[in-house]
Amino acid sequence: MKEQWKVWLRAAQQRVVPLAVKYRAVLIVLLAGVLLLASGGRGAKTDTASAAETEAQPSSFDLAAFEQTLCDKLAAVDGVGRVELMLSLEQSGEAVYAVNTRQTTGMDSSESFESDLTILSDGSYGEKPVTVKNLLPTFRGAVVLCDGADNAQVRLAVTQAVSTVCGIGADKVTVLKMSDAS
Repeated sequence: MKEQWKVWLRAAQQRVVPLAVKYRAVLIVLLAGVLLLASGGRGAKTDTASAAETEAQPSSFDLAAFEQTLCDKLAAVDGVGRVELMLSLEQSGEAVYAVNTRQTTGMDSSESFESDLTILSDGSYGEKPVTVKNLLPTFRGAVVLCDGADNAQVRLAVTQAVSTVCGIGADKVTVLKMSDAS
């Protein structure tokens, strides 16, 4: 009996192994599908939770935090010293939301349009509009006060840095010497 099992096992192995090699891609996809079904969607729940955490982070622009970060970076430049910065905005940032628009034609060939905000509803997190894109603010100009402003090289470096980071021309950046009383 044991001999028959060995013979049967060898015969099965000779038939199955070439088929498995030939159709290995199909078997891999099939095995992946079975594993996904067996997991019961546990991976999808984690993706939803991480997406909710990402969406919970504020997407609005914080001017004070931006100014502070830029001040810290400028203060690290050789010769700059203490730094104070004021940025003025041409236009504040805004979010562009997805909108559903429907066009209807009346009996008298008149057309009307209806539009409403596209809302994403999530059972446990509530409803929120679908954001197409976030527009960053546009800067108008900058005033920088620093200890090293009496040095032309420092003034040039600060002007170029602020101009580059804020996307404004060098003529819109003023660098002044900070008084000792500050």
